[in-house]
Amino acid sequence: MAERKENIVRFPFMAQGHLIPFLALALRLENTNKYTITFVNTPLNIKKLKSSLPPDSSIHLLEIQFNSIDHNLPPCTENTDSIPFHLFPSFLRATSSLKFHFKALISDLIREQNGQKPLCIIADMFFGWCEEIAKELGVFHALFLGGGGFGFACFYSLWQNLPHRKTDSDEFLLPDFPEASIIDVSQMSKYLIETDGNDSFSVFYRQLLLFWKNADGILVNTVE
Repeated sequence: MAERKENIVRFPFMAQGHLIPFLALALRLENTNKYTITFVNTPLNIKKLKSSLPPDSSIHLLEIQFNSIDHNLPPCTENTDSIPFHLFPSFLRATSSLKFHFKALISDLIREQNGQKPLCIIADMFFGWCEEIAKELGVFHALFLGGGGFGFACFYSLWQNLPHRKTDSDEFLLPDFPEASIIDVSQMSKYLIETDGNDSFSVFYRQLLLFWKNADGILVNTVE
């Protein structure tokens, strides 16, 4: 009898810039022929992903339910490419509702495998709450950042410290990452420029960064 391969669960945020690198890494892991890959996302994204897989792929696509109407979003909103820019914060916050469903999904996987837990859960940077679920179920958890390490180090420092709020200049240094050299406000997102640290979007991001600190590992999409 062939030995059962250990399962790696991958769970990207619902946006093309996140789904694509997650799928690319899933395909690379599949090519090692060492693991079973379970790829989790909402129904409409799963439907699109099916057409992106090679015909002989063994990646298991698993649906998780998300009803955008419950969050005052347009019907069938399951990807950032289907919403106007100003609704992005609402969409991002709404994805926290996936937490309950994801825990049930992983619990069901463990039961179906006669108690065998996934080797690890590799979750999106925006799904930091997966860390709590993984810890509760005794599964290794890693974040996957779809961009480069340098850019995300700047992202972390900017949201954590909001240094642009502490100077009248358009240029400044990051207090905990001086190696990044001078940052200009023109390099920052609209949401980051406007936040004062107390708005709901900023509170969401800064809570997210606390989850990052507790991850068992962080994978960065950086090419040397």
